[in-house]
Amino acid sequence: MNDHAVADTGRTTLETIEAHLGRYNTWMFDQIRPAVGRRILEIGSGIGNMSAFMTGAERLALSDVDPRHLDDLARKFGDRPGVSVSAWDLGQDPPAPIASETFDTVVCLNVLEHIEDDERALVRMRERLVRGGRLALLVPAHGWLFNDLDRGVGHFRRYGHKGLVRLLERTGFAVETCFHFNMVGAVGWFGSGTVLRRKTLGGAELGLFDRLVPMLKLESRLPRPFGISLIALAHREP
Repeated sequence: MNDHAVADTGRTTLETIEAHLGRYNTWMFDQIRPAVGRRILEIGSGIGNMSAFMTGAERLALSDVDPRHLDDLARKFGDRPGVSVSAWDLGQDPPAPIASETFDTVVCLNVLEHIEDDERALVRMRERLVRGGRLALLVPAHGWLFNDLDRGVGHFRRYGHKGLVRLLERTGFAVETCFHFNMVGAVGWFGSGTVLRRKTLGGAELGLFDRLVPMLKLESRLPRPFGISLIALAHREP
């Protein structure tokens, strides 16, 4: 799949998520909320599905690589106090507007798996944090789950728990917690992408999933040996 096709699939996926996964987005943000401070850099903001939860911050720097996403972000949030929108490919050094600042929080959700050199990308994130500043990171979990759905949206990899913790520690972060998220979603991803070999997720099935979120939240009371994602909260070491 070429880069344009991947970008189009990614955009369609974000639009489908915005339309059908309101409860799910709230549930996801609740997992990282304790780590989110007042001066926030969001990397890979997409069309703003998660950005909307952070617009009350003192400073919110939104970034993405897709010009269409940047237009959406500017239209939705550009007139909010303290909000800026910048183009940044995490595979490159940050642009001047971002490089000139430091933040108490970096939020990076479903982005790192799109970057070939993920270690260097994490170093770039660390460099944007004040000493002790926190990283809220979400990545797809389990290499054995990698399938056509991942390829369709341009993933280079999925992550294991131990490997992600080692990667964060190697790049100068102290990991506070790292846990699997959304066990039912992992089953659905396997069924759709591995068994049925689909390349995209449909709105109808995502809408049904969103309606089940109140029940799915019960997983927080259980051991979570697997999940569609891994969430790590970490802070920059001195």
